[in-house]
Amino acid sequence: MPENIITQTVNFRANGNTADGYLARPESSGPHPAVIVIQEWWGVDAHIKDVTERFARLGFVAIAPDLYHGQVTAEPDEAKKLLMELEYETAAKEIDGAAAWLESQEFVNGSRFGCVGYCMGGGLVLTTAIRNHNVAGAIVYYGGLPNPVDSLSGIEAPVLAFYGDGEAGTANELERVLTEHNKSVEVHIYEGAAHGFFNDSNEGGYDLASAYDTWPRAVQFFQTNLG
Repeated sequence: MPENIITQTVNFRANGNTADGYLARPESSGPHPAVIVIQEWWGVDAHIKDVTERFARLGFVAIAPDLYHGQVTAEPDEAKKLLMELEYETAAKEIDGAAAWLESQEFVNGSRFGCVGYCMGGGLVLTTAIRNHNVAGAIVYYGGLPNPVDSLSGIEAPVLAFYGDGEAGTANELERVLTEHNKSVEVHIYEGAAHGFFNDSNEGGYDLASAYDTWPRAVQFFQTNLG
């Protein structure tokens, strides 16, 4: 049965400063498993907030760290500019800060957490799983791979990945490297699906059938790996 949820903006310490995140959590006291949702290049927009709320209704505490510090856009040129200005090391530390904040909350079940990201956030999921071994499950939606790609060997968490067939090369490389390093990986490639196919506000790019196929897989993956 879907949970009633609470949503709010929360503050946490990260990289010697204060960062913000959009939190959605069940009203019930828990403790609940936790998920970090990492934004696309648009920012923490209505779609990313909706994703956190969807996870919360299923019993997860979900937080989306605001890596653009309040900036949101629907314009590709502006999104590209924001992405180019993003300092990835700072973003990674803010994700770590969100994880530490989650661990300190009494409604969260322990220090282990899931991580899911879309587009640029998908790449940051992989970076997070490499650097933070409290990641218990990593879900990548059409994310880029780290450089060097063999740094993926540092991942300990199982990985679930979704790509459109236009990015099959990236998907296959992710699967190849993780398999070579004896990591747990499951990759799904969707024929005809474009980059950003999960985002239902992405006119022309949203693919209903592919998006609907990924959702129960993602939920089951977190339910299995986050306990």
